[in-house]
Amino acid sequence: MEENECQNGRFATNGFYLRNFLYLYSLNKYAIMENARIKLSETVMVIDVAYLNFVINDLKKYFEPLLGRSLQTVDLALFTMYLAMDAGVKGSDNDVQILLVYDEQSGKLEHCLPSDLKSELDGVAFKASLGEFSFMAVPSEGFVSRGDLYLDLLQIVLNSAEVKKLVAVPFNEEYGKEVEDVLKEFTAESSGRKENAKDIVYFRMEEPEAPAVCHWEMLGYPLMSVLGIRSEDLQNN
Repeated sequence: MEENECQNGRFATNGFYLRNFLYLYSLNKYAIMENARIKLSETVMVIDVAYLNFVINDLKKYFEPLLGRSLQTVDLALFTMYLAMDAGVKGSDNDVQILLVYDEQSGKLEHCLPSDLKSELDGVAFKASLGEFSFMAVPSEGFVSRGDLYLDLLQIVLNSAEVKKLVAVPFNEEYGKEVEDVLKEFTAESSGRKENAKDIVYFRMEEPEAPAVCHWEMLGYPLMSVLGIRSEDLQNN
């Protein structure tokens, strides 16, 4: 995050709401899912850390032997900015909240800086040309599986009146069908109701087999950019 202004504790209020939710969630999931009121930003990214690690490692395994060089370490601030731009975020005064969902096996982002979710990213924010970006690490430990927590957070974000844009980066190979079911249900229920309308962007590594339920983008493009894979690298190989 060299070129960005990092701040600790700027978004403590949102963090309080989410942590309070997680505590109550562990006691009574279904009642809390129905009644939780969590303060969220207008733009929310929900990222499965295990999936991000999986894709980064996959790209490194493929491209490093092909190009004959090591790829760059991912600048997480730059990556989230590229992700936001690919999702259509414009202007300079955006408030972007990034929920990093992880389990015991994915407590660190691999080949990224910063990497430690608890000590380096949780509660940290940075300012950039698009606005303010804040990170919150959301563990599934002691609650439910990482996939189930992701799906529940997805529903909370979709049901939040504050959120206008959702950027979803789930582990598509593990629970992609369930994500699509949640998005289909939301789209059907909110059809014709402008007050519930949301701009949803689904990042994945391959084109959907069936017509997409929402706008989708290729996750590989912003990742390849921050890994230092240039267009000429692709043309020459």
